[in-house]
Amino acid sequence: MLLKELKKWIKENPNGVVFIIWPTASWKTQLSLDLINSGIDAEVISADSRQIFKYMDIWTDKVSKQIIEKIPHHIIDIVYPDGFFTAWDWKKLALKKIKEIQSKDKVPFIVWWTWLYTDTLYKNYSLPEAKPDFEFRKKLYEQEEKTPWILYEKLLKIDPKTAKKLHPHSIRYIIRALEIYEKTWKPKSEVCYEQKVPFPIFMIIKRAEKEIANPKIDKRINEMFEQWLVEEVRKLLEMWYNENHQWMQSIWYKEIIPYIKQQATKEKVIEKLQINTHRYAKRQRSFFRRYIQDMKEKPKKNVIYKFIE
Repeated sequence: MLLKELKKWIKENPNGVVFIIWPTASWKTQLSLDLINSGIDAEVISADSRQIFKYMDIWTDKVSKQIIEKIPHHIIDIVYPDGFFTAWDWKKLALKKIKEIQSKDKVPFIVWWTWLYTDTLYKNYSLPEAKPDFEFRKKLYEQEEKTPWILYEKLLKIDPKTAKKLHPHSIRYIIRALEIYEKTWKPKSEVCYEQKVPFPIFMIIKRAEKEIANPKIDKRINEMFEQWLVEEVRKLLEMWYNENHQWMQSIWYKEIIPYIKQQATKEKVIEKLQINTHRYAKRQRSFFRRYIQDMKEKPKKNVIYKFIE
């Protein structure tokens, strides 16, 4: 039913873009590949803020090179782990890739869901061109290390609207919001405002509740160990990214380091990974429920919403 409906919509909207979104362990990638392999001539644009980084393949669950050779995937492996890539950068590049894909009479599939990325198109936010200030960021990171949550409290005072959308642990996004204020003297919520949807969108929202997601998460974590996740982390540590690097403090990497240092057994690490990932997925699901409620209460013109299990 979904395939038939989508093909009809594509025929009626040659300039349309397909979004496939939902949190961890909903098999969004597999759904996109199944649809494309069922006769939709499309290319994929990743909207995952982690897949942009080189060398981080297993952790970010990137598709294989064999799949990319058959079905092109874009905005993957474009930044080194110590590099920086903003939502504004993603929007500019995504719009460019959308035009390139459509020029080949193909359909752009935007898959995964870093909400700051997809909202730049779905809500068509105007984004400030506030260039990164790495010295400013370094000072903020140092402040946060000395006094946890101090940056979130600062953001609450100057931009409560943006702060309420972020988790206090989302330090990278909090720092970016503070940086925008530092450069423009305006809160991000004022300079990043919603605009009309720029093109027709077929929005596929794929559900994955706890009973479905958690067994998939556990299976995936065991698979990651078999797929050389430990070796991937060890390689990054050997290159130049020490354990205090921001991405080394991310879920699925920070848990591996004690194992590499022989401070924890494989069984204990897997158990911790499962617990932390379940919590991470729970936060995502809570956020998505609010996001979907907003979709239902304030549906956008030119957008088709398709909710599937």
